[in-house]
Amino acid sequence: MKLRIAHALFSLCSLALGVLPGMTDAQSLPADAAENAVPVQRGGGLVPPGPDGRASVAAIEAAVRADAMARWRLRADAALDVRVEAVVWPDGSLGCPQPGLSYTQALVPGWRLLLRHQGRVAVYHASQRGQWLLCPGADPTPRAGSGDSRI
Repeated sequence: MKLRIAHALFSLCSLALGVLPGMTDAQSLPADAAENAVPVQRGGGLVPPGPDGRASVAAIEAAVRADAMARWRLRADAALDVRVEAVVWPDGSLGCPQPGLSYTQALVPGWRLLLRHQGRVAVYHASQRGQWLLCPGADPTPRAGSGDSRI
């Protein structure tokens, strides 16, 4: 219990300073990004955003592709079917909340990525700020009316 409280206080202080755990000063978030920061969860990562504060969808796709290939123990030349959908997440959980965590209550623009390989399916959620995570409980079917988007 004390460890959870200490971790929560550390995370809160880190967000107040604009730095997420595991980030160097060079990676610290600008003030406006700190208030919309999404905690990087297990099964996720961070793609550094560009000068405009947004990560490219190509960089997010490359990161989640590498993650799925490592999880599935695939060779580098394995063919993955990747579908990218632009979405606006209702809060900082990126549509994949974890029990016991609280999230910002702001809309978060990003992407939903569906990866398929020989019957296996993985669903990743990402923000335009560069955070991405594997969302194992997510529905793997494409959303109606959403096409492949390379924003």
